[in-house]
Amino acid sequence: MKILILKSNILNFHMLKYKCTVCDYVYDPEIGDPDSGIKPGTLFEDLPADWACPLCGVGKDEFEKENQ
Repeated sequence: MKILILKSNILNFHMLKYKCTVCDYVYDPEIGDPDSGIKPGTLFEDLPADWACPLCGVGKDEFEKENQ
């Protein structure tokens, strides 16, 4: 039972949302970015290097972890 709880906490830690500092778009890994071919469950760190904000077009370097 404790192992399952630990696994759940680790999964939640890695499913962090990231917010665009230019337009405030929030990348949610639980949703992904289907319009760009990014499947649900894709972590921000695993997005392709050339992925861009779907609203304003800036790169991943313009995103910050969202405070939850």
